[in-house]
Amino acid sequence: MYCYEIIVAEDCSIDRTLSIVLDFQRWNPEKIRLVLPAENLGSAGNRVFAQAFELAQGEYVALLDGDDYWTSPKKLQKQVEFLDLHADCALCFHNALRIYEDDSRAVLPYNFSGQKPISVLEDIVQSNFIAGCTPMLRKDAAGRFPEWYYNVPHGDWSLYILCAQQGKIGYMDEILGVYRIHNQGFWSKRDAIQKLEEIIAFHETMNANLDFRFNDIVQPLVSARRKELADVRILVETAQKILPPGAVVIVMSKAHEDQLPLKGHQVRAFPDRAGKQTQRHFASGSDGSAEASWIGAASVYEFRLHGGAAQDNFLASVTVRQNGTPLNPPSSDREPRKNGAFIAAWPNPVPTGTKPGKTTISWSTGDGSPGMIDVLMKSLRMQYPANAGEAIEQLETLKTKGGEFLLIRRELISWLEDYKGLKERLDRQYRIIQDDDVCRIYDLRRTSCEPNPVSVRWPRSDRATGDAKGKGRRVPTDTARTRLVA
Repeated sequence: MYCYEIIVAEDCSIDRTLSIVLDFQRWNPEKIRLVLPAENLGSAGNRVFAQAFELAQGEYVALLDGDDYWTSPKKLQKQVEFLDLHADCALCFHNALRIYEDDSRAVLPYNFSGQKPISVLEDIVQSNFIAGCTPMLRKDAAGRFPEWYYNVPHGDWSLYILCAQQGKIGYMDEILGVYRIHNQGFWSKRDAIQKLEEIIAFHETMNANLDFRFNDIVQPLVSARRKELADVRILVETAQKILPPGAVVIVMSKAHEDQLPLKGHQVRAFPDRAGKQTQRHFASGSDGSAEASWIGAASVYEFRLHGGAAQDNFLASVTVRQNGTPLNPPSSDREPRKNGAFIAAWPNPVPTGTKPGKTTISWSTGDGSPGMIDVLMKSLRMQYPANAGEAIEQLETLKTKGGEFLLIRRELISWLEDYKGLKERLDRQYRIIQDDDVCRIYDLRRTSCEPNPVSVRWPRSDRATGDAKGKGRRVPTDTARTRLVA
């Protein structure tokens, strides 16, 4: 065991946060200390954080943002033990789950399999790979906050850079917390272009703050980001020019990527970023119990009881998960319905383990009529289509929901080609209305009886007769075999 204190920096939230933390502080005055500024400081909130950090009396400081939460009671112990064993590390962090509050995407790990076990200052200068709910720092590694810290954006990233000047960064490959994303978050409410602009500005600001000691790292990074920003802008401009106003556009993209900011259009992601759902029959009978021995940590299970002569009358449901599964807490009707119908699960939540857990489902239709239970299994993890058949099914589902065009960035064409059957179907059935070194766009509104012509593509500097920037008239060498839209 070890002693600890909790310091809460409450920046004049407009909800009930202040009254809640005051109650907790009254109940635990020896453990909880509060930092309460007179007004919300907005972007200058780094001062509030710095004040709270400097009040800390412990050797180590763990951070937790208000939107996030920890999922393991051993999280702090594990990080303390890690830093005790790794004296060369100024801080350590663990993995977390990204959870999207609007359920628009399945759960994703914050850090992917390529995350290095030990990182150094040069790594954290390049990108922030530490979720805000995961770090534990040595208190003395941060030192005194320099004056520039109070006004720099991304105070968490800046803090990690300060600490990494005093030691290495250790990574624990365990999911011990949840990083929540909602559309009003400081970072998540920005679109792809705004994020790139802010990252470029941050790199340039930090480069100056660090006296250009890492200029040989930062300058190539800024150049690469500027090219990425230019490419995204060209892609957006191209799409806005080609697509009719109000169109529903399906954009092929990786799970972790932000959607294109296509103003005046509705954008849908492909492959589908929501968790896969499957449904199956579980049990039948007017009453009884049955064991479900396959409750996994990465899914949520809704058992639904139906009755009536055709067994199509919904009676009750219960949601089951493993303990520690961060979404959809267990729920059921606590009391039987008026007609006596009920369904329950025990245990719920199911104990966490390396193997699937077990729970027993008990039910009654209440009136002795025949009953049927199905289970809807929702995966909390993003899964790409396993084959071309699944990819076609997903795309057709998006199409039936209103999808009119499919846009694929040029660098993802090779990914499309991995789903050979999907590409063949697209080329056979739908007309290509744009195909150049920026993107390819299929028109899904109507099928085409004719195969798509072979497209002629040029390097961006050779696409026009005007100048090297591509201004002027396009001059394809074989207009009969070119499908480009000016």
